[in-house]
Amino acid sequence: MVQSSAHILVVEDDTLVAEVVAEALEPTYRTTHAETCAAALARFRKGGIDAILLDCTLPDGVDPALLAEADAAGVAVVVMSGHPDMAERVAGAKRPFLLKPFLLDALLETVERVLPGQAAAV
Repeated sequence: MVQSSAHILVVEDDTLVAEVVAEALEPTYRTTHAETCAAALARFRKGGIDAILLDCTLPDGVDPALLAEADAAGVAVVVMSGHPDMAERVAGAKRPFLLKPFLLDALLETVERVLPGQAAAV
């Protein structure tokens, strides 16, 4: 499989979850991991991010600036949480939501949906 040029920022404080997500995505996409919203915002501001997978129960919370900057840049934000009601609590536009634990196929389908035309050639 050829790797896509799409770069996904995985914002997740649980190292094991972040590793599993990255391993599922990396045959097709490039990934960068951030454990906090502050680290994610700093990385996002460097540019080159095409989508964000955001755990919405981070220790430092969800910084509205990250969501606002992603929205302004047209970068999709997929919300992840083990709490079904968290999708409504994340400010901004209605966003794709992955309820943990999720199937890796659901993760890949969601990423493909938010990155139209970015999937790698097989």
